Amino acid sequence: MKSNLSAFLLLFLLLLHQSLFAKAGIVSSLPKIVSVAIKRFKGKISPKEIMNHIPDLNFSSPQQNQTLQEIKGLSRIKEYFYNFGYLQYSETFDDILDQPTVSAIQTYQQSFNLQVTGHLNNETLQLILLPRCAVPDRNFDYDFTENVSWPKAGNQWSQKKNLTYGFLPESDIPDNAKKVFGQAFTRWANATGRLNLTQTNYTDADIKVGFYVLDDVYDFDVDVFGISFIREESPFSVKTAEIRLNANRSWALPSENNSLSWEDDVLDLESVTMHEIGHLLGFDHSFLHESVMYPYILPSQQRKIQLSNFDKNNIFQQYNNARSGYCGNWRVLVIITLSLGFGYMVLLA
Repeated sequence: MKSNLSAFLLLFLLLLHQSLFAKAGIVSSLPKIVSVAIKRFKGKISPKEIMNHIPDLNFSSPQQNQTLQEIKGLSRIKEYFYNFGYLQYSETFDDILDQPTVSAIQTYQQSFNLQVTGHLNNETLQLILLPRCAVPDRNFDYDFTENVSWPKAGNQWSQKKNLTYGFLPESDIPDNAKKVFGQAFTRWANATGRLNLTQTNYTDADIKVGFYVLDDVYDFDVDVFGISFIREESPFSVKTAEIRLNANRSWALPSENNSLSWEDDVLDLESVTMHEIGHLLGFDHSFLHESVMYPYILPSQQRKIQLSNFDKNNIFQQYNNARSGYCGNWRVLVIITLSLGFGYMVLLA
């Protein structure tokens, strides 16, 4: 009797564990990845901790010869602005309000079209607490550290026109979710007019897609939904790309739009996939709400898969202008050659 009861309890716990990963239609047995791909993230930031100190963080710029103010919790803010490219690195971020911190806040507010106050008003803090992409907004280099680099605008890491993507087997991604990824890749390929993106196995893929426990890997407690980066493999410097989505979030398929709730960690799979693919195709973050490259998930735009006019213009500049410029050079060469030939015939006459 006891053995039957134990077996029943074990089955119940297994089913309960599986149901926790089944929210929004994706069931995954996800490994806990311990290798760190990007070394930039060093600090822990607790959004709740930031919110607890809102009254303390309504400050003004320090004046010349003024004693620098110490504000509890400010070190967390400094780490946040460092991680996303607004503040220079420091071995230890302290709680002292200094001019570089005020300048970082002002730059952040100006970038995202917020009221530029130089202090952390409620509008600024509310944006900071939203789910966002882990790729920095600004001030990052396209260089390989430990064979890994951020994607950079305008830089096509692969010269192939036929790129492949594959899914991490351990993520156990179901077919209906793979179809959503495929739709996002096809939408980008059609928009460029030059690329062909098709599925293959994970090992051979140019772009490798998987779900990872990003909170533990990157030691980063901000609500990060995903990350994209480029990897350079020796000995022939072959470059591949990776998209890592956060396994600690629940992911909704297009048919489950009614379940979207960033507050409950339910995010739209296709929207986030569109964003991360955009990085790998050479596009930085945009500060326009309607752009798929906007780094945050706004409560009013939890599903956003259509390319905006801004996105389409960027695609044209990067992919079509390059092609038309190449043809244009040939046209100039042909015109010059014909002109010289005509001049030569005139001289002979």
